[in-house]
Amino acid sequence: MPLRGVEAAERPFAVVDLHVDLVYRHLYKGQPFASGLGEFRAAALEGVGVVGVVLPLFVPEWASPIGARRQDYEGAYAAAYERILETPPYALPGCGVHQAGAARSRPVQTWFAFEGAAHLEPKTEELASWILRGVRSFGLVHTKHNALGSSSGSSPGSRPGLTPKGREVVEKIQGLGGLVDVSHASDAATDEILDRAAESRSIVIATHSNARALAAHPRNLTDAQIRAIGRSGGVIGVNFHQPFLSGSGRASLKDVVAQVLHIRRVAGVEHVAIGSDFEGGIRPVPELADASRYQALAAALLEAGLTRREVSLVMGENALRVLCGPFFSRRGDDRNGPP
Repeated sequence: MPLRGVEAAERPFAVVDLHVDLVYRHLYKGQPFASGLGEFRAAALEGVGVVGVVLPLFVPEWASPIGARRQDYEGAYAAAYERILETPPYALPGCGVHQAGAARSRPVQTWFAFEGAAHLEPKTEELASWILRGVRSFGLVHTKHNALGSSSGSSPGSRPGLTPKGREVVEKIQGLGGLVDVSHASDAATDEILDRAAESRSIVIATHSNARALAAHPRNLTDAQIRAIGRSGGVIGVNFHQPFLSGSGRASLKDVVAQVLHIRRVAGVEHVAIGSDFEGGIRPVPELADASRYQALAAALLEAGLTRREVSLVMGENALRVLCGPFFSRRGDDRNGPP
């Protein structure tokens, strides 16, 4: 009788990764878009089950004067759009690849996200334009506090929670059906976003964060926050970076499985996803060193007792639910392209 893990390898699970830093790696570190550091190489995606990836748009402060940040994000978007066009197997932002009867010649669907969004103004037209062009999630902050709110990477006492402008931006994004991403947000900002989401019945996600109960890092989420994300209908993308997986800073595939099981217990299996943080300068667990290894996680989850249906949810279906829900499906394939 074959091991359940072997059975998984024979029938790859569909994988959607909520956070891969290919755009940053290409635009600001000079790596080819098709290969990056090698963690998410286009040539290695065939046959390993990858059907979708969220590509964050992040413009570092050193590369962009404050007054030019909006234009620089437009430039990053246009450059990423062009790279997707010319790099098989990627498909342009949208959900068309996953609709019935869609062509499979470009089988890896893409979406964009903002990681640090201080350039945004609380203007409905501007935010709607980004959403319609494939920006699905909005992380307000990155490693430092900014004009929208406080970061988990900065001193917590200096600027707690959201700023007035940040509250306006969150309200507009949620009103348009966009997804606010609390990865990198401070506890105060995360709690405020979740409270507002509960009032507006909006989905909140954490694209690449883990459970603090298993690894006491400020980038990780408390159980109360995990529970609230689940109540919103959102998902938590489990991050493969070793310091976010284990308090010792050294981790293995078992620690990734433990994170999945913990979030499943706290919020429900419908709210666990993958957010590897590949190409972001991370130290991934050895067993999940690159995108060719995703199915090792699926096999390990089966061995840990999850059903095939539960593993399908974790590996990709939960992410697709929030990325391609009714709001976005009504808008087709997002063919608007760069301005």
